[in-house]
Amino acid sequence: MDIKKLDKVSKILIIILVIIASYFIVLTLIKPFFIKQPFSMAEMMNQVINKGLETENYIAAIIAIILGFFLSIYLFSEDKEHEYKIIRKTLSEDEKKILDEIKKAGEITQDSLRFRLDWSKAKVSTILTNLDKINLIQRERTGKTYKVYLQKNNK
Repeated sequence: MDIKKLDKVSKILIIILVIIASYFIVLTLIKPFFIKQPFSMAEMMNQVINKGLETENYIAAIIAIILGFFLSIYLFSEDKEHEYKIIRKTLSEDEKKILDEIKKAGEITQDSLRFRLDWSKAKVSTILTNLDKINLIQRERTGKTYKVYLQKNNK
């Protein structure tokens, strides 16, 4: 099961669970380092009264929150390959062929695309213009042709 494919509510519940569990685990691990042997009855009473305000609670809470933060970044980061597959479902077969060629090459000229696919200049130009309008590719003028590459956020 891929945890990144869960719905947002499930992801948030997992993050909360990890924060709570990591708080108690970290607290259990660091508690022995903060226990002080009381020398008087006053020190013992002071430890009992101030039990909820000890340093180890703050440290455990901070570490748990940091772990939760990194987990949330991981869970909610966008999966570019998944987005690419979803976008491909909406495209025509010709648009898919052109995108596949661009993705394979990384950067390719419009003329090279035309020769690889054995299509007319007008067909390649029209399809590339449509893909450029929906921000899937970028074209840069180079002499009499264009350099074509995937939009940076779609790589």
